Amino acid sequence: MRTPDIKLSVLGPVRAWRGETEIDLGPPQQRAILALLLVKAGQPASMVELISLLWPHDPPVSAANVIQRCVGALRRALEPGLAPRANGRWLLRQGGGYRLALDVATLDLLQFRALARQARTALDGERGADAVPLYVQALQLWRGQCAAGVETDPVFTAIDQERLTVAQEAADSALRFGGARLLLPALRQVATGALLDEPLQARLMLVLAAAGYQAEALGVYQTVARQLADELGMDPTQELRSAYQKVLRQQATPDIPSAPPPPDEVGDAVEVPDEIDDPPAPVVPLAQLPADLPTFTGRRDELARLSGLLDAADRQPSAVRIVAIDGMAGIGKTTLAVHLAHQVAADYPDGQLYLNLRGFDSSGSAMTASEALRIFLDALGVGPQRIPAEPEAQAALYRSMLHGRKVLVLLDNARDVEQIRPLLPASAGCLVIITSRTQLTGLITTHAAYPLTVESFSARDARATLTQRLDPYRLADDNAALDEIVELCAGLPLAVAIVAARATVHYYLPIAAIAGELRDARTRLDAFSANDPATDIRAVFSWSYELLSPPAARLFRLLSLHAGPDMSIAAMASLAGRPEAQTRRLVTELTRARLLSEGMPHRFSMHDLIRVYAEELTAELDTEADRVSARTRLFDCYLHTAYRANSLLGPYFIPIDLGAPEPGVAMVDLPAKQHAMAWLAAEHQVLSAAVRQAMECGFHRHAWRLSLIPQQFFQRQGYWHDWESVARTGLAAAIRAHDKNGQAHTRRSLAGALHFLGRNDEALTELESTHWLFAELGYTTEHAYLHGNFGAVLAQQGRYEQAIEHYQQALRLYSEMGDHNGQAASLERIGGCLTRLGSYQQGIDFIDEAMEIYRSLDNGIGQGDCWTALGDTHHLLGEYHQAADCHARAIAFFKENGDRTYEAQVLVALGDSWLAADYETAAGEAWERALAILDELRLPLANPVRTRLVRLHEAMTADRLPSSV
Repeated sequence: MRTPDIKLSVLGPVRAWRGETEIDLGPPQQRAILALLLVKAGQPASMVELISLLWPHDPPVSAANVIQRCVGALRRALEPGLAPRANGRWLLRQGGGYRLALDVATLDLLQFRALARQARTALDGERGADAVPLYVQALQLWRGQCAAGVETDPVFTAIDQERLTVAQEAADSALRFGGARLLLPALRQVATGALLDEPLQARLMLVLAAAGYQAEALGVYQTVARQLADELGMDPTQELRSAYQKVLRQQATPDIPSAPPPPDEVGDAVEVPDEIDDPPAPVVPLAQLPADLPTFTGRRDELARLSGLLDAADRQPSAVRIVAIDGMAGIGKTTLAVHLAHQVAADYPDGQLYLNLRGFDSSGSAMTASEALRIFLDALGVGPQRIPAEPEAQAALYRSMLHGRKVLVLLDNARDVEQIRPLLPASAGCLVIITSRTQLTGLITTHAAYPLTVESFSARDARATLTQRLDPYRLADDNAALDEIVELCAGLPLAVAIVAARATVHYYLPIAAIAGELRDARTRLDAFSANDPATDIRAVFSWSYELLSPPAARLFRLLSLHAGPDMSIAAMASLAGRPEAQTRRLVTELTRARLLSEGMPHRFSMHDLIRVYAEELTAELDTEADRVSARTRLFDCYLHTAYRANSLLGPYFIPIDLGAPEPGVAMVDLPAKQHAMAWLAAEHQVLSAAVRQAMECGFHRHAWRLSLIPQQFFQRQGYWHDWESVARTGLAAAIRAHDKNGQAHTRRSLAGALHFLGRNDEALTELESTHWLFAELGYTTEHAYLHGNFGAVLAQQGRYEQAIEHYQQALRLYSEMGDHNGQAASLERIGGCLTRLGSYQQGIDFIDEAMEIYRSLDNGIGQGDCWTALGDTHHLLGEYHQAADCHARAIAFFKENGDRTYEAQVLVALGDSWLAADYETAAGEAWERALAILDELRLPLANPVRTRLVRLHEAMTADRLPSSV
């Protein structure tokens, strides 16, 4: 490695030195280019990246020339006296871009990464004490945000994130191996600029406490909590609250002796009666744990997390450890808790206590805390005559009996926090494992309980459970039936266990016969019935259902009418015909009962078997009129909200009359375009399901009208297969309703999906049918749109003269209608066809005219279309730099408007232009960006792009350009 005569810095303001003299790096654009080259750390930066950095939205035609001038100036600043156009030692041209020749001695970023690697190596090599000084050296290299003073860019933000990651690693090392005081100055500096980074702030609190600054640590919590509330309207996360509790309890002090645990709040408030001032000598209770399941399988991740928690707690045994396991009925909470308890029982030699608190028992009578305390005190050797009458005194005696002992307490099937709190020991050596259908938030907040929500089995774990319980020779006969059983059990462990038991008892039944029993949804829960209510799925679900308030029970039943994968509050409010505020309270009740689960924020779903149970209940308890009204409100909610969302995306014609929504329909507030895109992104699968359900349930008019609305979103996002499926369902509904208006519009929509999927002959067939239906109905306005559709399909087939004829007819009709967007679209497409026919200037004139109209209308998609057409024209003329500039402008418009399909297509064209201009690296990067989008959307254009990249790689490897890519 050469001795550097240049030093470069990007961990803060961008700076450079030659020896002891700081170099003037010139104006902001030059500094930005140098910053990007520095964070590339010796790797090349392409021309596309440099242009995007300086002009994120609207790069000028001269962008490449500006960058070349800036690079030349930087070369001369780094190496004075360098001849013009010379490459130099430091700033080198590579491919279609530039790179800096850098090493660890030259650049602070590389030094930072090298020191962080050395620290991680020390940790891996069990030299933990050596890691913290190395982390400190790494963090001390920073003097602010990466490339401070340069306009923010994701590439710089990613480097800032590296700093936060290293700071967290350093804090973890200091808390584990010591060195909190050494780390603290650097950690304070990092945390000051990241107040909303809760994991980092939680670690800062623990390091402050470890260094003896407990008051400052508590002050950090107050500051962060206030900032979260003011800026985000959010409460601190569990991680931050847990750190706060540790600081309060003086549990985060690895460098100094731990303080004694604080007195128990409940215990201090209660005096033990005089007659038991001298409690009896402790008696080791019998091991009360239920038997572990001999065929226990799965739950590897959950057990690993719990084992890690207990291991960590053993290193700081200053408080009772509490694990709160929650989940829906039949999900396997008790099985997991018992298995965990048996795994760790040896660590609690003073005994194991177990109690089923009957929180959701079929009798409806949950055990009181006083009943539970009497049972536990009896097991601990306290005679009935010595047990106090008052529950508070019972709890105090219970804690006294367990003081200083290591006991495992398993509390199964808890109803709520109030039932559990008196049963918690105060001894630091104890472990409490709790199961409940509700998440015990109060315990998490006040006792730092570790929450674990148990989810459904994966298909692999469900299959493993079945195969472990059944004869392998029997299973080998029909793998397909076994797979079907796994699917129909929907990951519910209780369902799997019932099927396994049934298959074992009825050993003569083929596996395929058992699968057949489950297949029919109408009798699906019957197949899971049993003589024992504890193992009858319908009975188990009923214990939660019967605890609901009447309004929540009604909502639960009606939710089974929703066909989508998940539901919003507005959809549920519409089903119930209630205001959203009331519905939120009912949804909270359902989620606490674990009859409903919240996956994504504000999106709720039901387990498949719970949905079947709800369907049975609504069929039994609700009238057909109730169900029809609920479905009507639901479909109206989606129809009117989707219409509003579509209207915000752009001035596109939707030829339907919505009518007024039913009373009780909840309308989603969509104030702006970005809200519309977010709503459609969250709901597009639900909308597809709603169209199918509306058609199947006889709501044919809802079905075909709703099928038309999302097509603009489907087109922009590349969901063309979904578009085709929804359009075909809408067409089927219109046919069943004998609605020719609906048939005409859904056929036109279907033609659009087929066109985007490249099936243009089929698209033309649908358009011809649409033409005759419009003519039969006497429509004239719709023909303008129809001619535009014909033109698009014919142009894609290379039939440009015929396409122009249709576009001209569309232009005439749009002009008569006064539809300026339609006029602009027709002009742009006529221009594109003319350039394909060799009339370049005439085509450009048409496109420029369209551009002016789109600008006056502030139509970003239309402007993107025009820039695309101009880029294609310049490419045909061999003006590749101009073509690339136009394509880059088009991409910016499509990206801004959320049109991912067109963004990908124009990225492909951009890559073609860069390759033709001999910028191979830039071409490859454009194609890779396009391929990432196309693969995600599963679009057919992905394969040609992949072929381009393969040929480009082969050509570059052979150091030659391909003759044709």
